[in-house]
Formats: sequence, structure tokens, C-alpha cells
Amino acid sequence: MQNISVYLNQRASNGSQDWRGKINAALFRSQIEYQSPKSLDELYEQLDLDVANNVDAIMSVGGDGTVNTIIQRLAGTEVSLLVIPGGTANDFARVIGANSNIKHITQTIRQNKKKKIDLISINGKFMATNGGLGFAADVARDINELRTVYPNFKKFMKLSGKNIYSLFLANKLLTRGIKSYKFKIKSLEFNETLLSSLILVNNQPALAGDFVVAPNTNHHDGKVNITIFKHQNRIELIQCILKILNGNYPINDKNLISFETTEASISLIDPEVLPFFGDGEILNMDSSWDIKCHPKFLSVFSPNDQIDLVNLCTQVSLM
Repeated sequence: MQNISVYLNQRASNGSQDWRGKINAALFRSQIEYQSPKSLDELYEQLDLDVANNVDAIMSVGGDGTVNTIIQRLAGTEVSLLVIPGGTANDFARVIGANSNIKHITQTIRQNKKKKIDLISINGKFMATNGGLGFAADVARDINELRTVYPNFKKFMKLSGKNIYSLFLANKLLTRGIKSYKFKIKSLEFNETLLSSLILVNNQPALAGDFVVAPNTNHHDGKVNITIFKHQNRIELIQCILKILNGNYPINDKNLISFETTEASISLIDPEVLPFFGDGEILNMDSSWDIKCHPKFLSVFSPNDQIDLVNLCTQVSLM
């Protein structure tokens, strides 16, 4: 009998569904424990206990933020993670092929269909999908604050889905709510001090579902992608973002820099601190960030790996 520990985020945008009933029906032969920690410390204690007991699977029911919390304790261990998408963007679930078909997803536990993927660390905190600095971090922070302050905002998120990020991004761009910062970026592949309103750190091709900002990146290449938007003209920045959203990556845009590396450092020259977002959450507030790729650092159950399909579609659109 398999031992499965389930972490169900009731605060996720789709957290009101009857996940327990669906999971129990799909895994009726397994020993299932539903965890309900009352604090982050309790959550980490329970995860540490699951790792020590070497459970057969840890199941995350929620969005990318739920995944981010769990991987802080699973990183570098042999305990495997199964993700059921119950959040808004569900970027991580999408790229490993997990959908809302509980019976289909959970069969990967029975069939032991798992693999190891890369993780990215930012000042020691792990990230599975995409993140960065600048106005995208402001968007993530604004949405998370509204979700905390106004409980009914979660209903709006459920209706709008991943499009909510596009709505907030459009509002920021159109209301001139964009500020550039002076950064020092250092790596073996790139070393420059520059002005930028947005720096993205990517472990997979797409952010918020449709924004394919790193088409040749995936979570098993042993590298992290860093994409820098140097545009100081707001109209040119909007045009660049629209091209990416429309699947027409602007390969000839001189103000768009993209490179792959194993590690890099980003320092803010301006005397202030900025939020760094990752997996849809604010990971820290700081003025410098050490970024590193950790190859094959997380074991995941993968129902149907869609990375090759994502890259193929993107490459075709670039031809």
C-alpha cells in the first residue's frame, strides 16, 4: 500500500472543489493523509517528517505558490511530488502535463512515472518556474495583496484564470506605471551594468500560461535563462511584449537580451530594495540576488511531459 501525503491549499483560486472526494476515489488502495498545518512552521515540520518517513508521494493541490512552498523542503531529496493544478496560472503543472483529470494524473503514482528536474535558487530560496525583478514583480505583489485583503477577489481570479496577470500587466503598462532601475549583472556569459524595467529568470518557456519569454529553455537543461528588457521607450516595450504574447518572439529586438547560464548575480545600483517574485510569489525584498541552477534537484511525477511540444510549437512560430 502506498503512503501519500496530500497538501491541499483551500485558499487557492480553485480550492473550493471537492478534491478530497476525487483523490480518495482515484487512489482508494492507498494510505492517504491530508495535512492541514496552521502555520508555515507547521507545514515545514510536516514536510520534514514526510521526507524522513520516505513517503511514496507528496501531492500538492493548489497553484504555483503552493508548489513553491513545498519544494523548499523536497529539493535535493528522493521524495517525489505530484501536482494537481488548483491555482490561477498553474505554470508548473502545465509544463509537466498535469491537468484537472485527477484519475489520469494519479495513475502516474501507480505507474511510477517520475523524473528529476532542475530547480533555480535565488539567495538560497528555490524556484521551479519563472520569476524576476521589475514591473512583473509589482504585478505579482499587487495580485497577492488583493487576494489577502479581499477574500472575494479569489472568485474573480477563478473566473479570469491566468488572464488576470495580463489584465494587471496591461493596466500597469497603459497607466505609465513602469520604472527602470540600474542593475549590475554578472555571469560568465554576460557582464554589464544597464537600465531595465524588467528582468526575468526562467526555468521553463512560458510565464502566466501564454507569455513564452524563453522558448528554448526547459527544466532539464542544467541552465537558467535570464531575459532582460532594456527598452526605455514605453511604446517599444509594449510592442515587444505584445509580440511575445502573440507567439512572435522578437529575435531582432536590440533591447531584448537573453542568455543561458549556470549561475549569475544581479545587483541593484540604486539605493533601495526590490521584490523578487518566483512561482507567482514574492520570494524576498533585497538589493542583490545570487542565482544558481541546481540540475536534477527535484523528483516529480510527470503524467505527460509537454516540454518538447511547447518548444516545437514555439520554434515553428519563429520560422
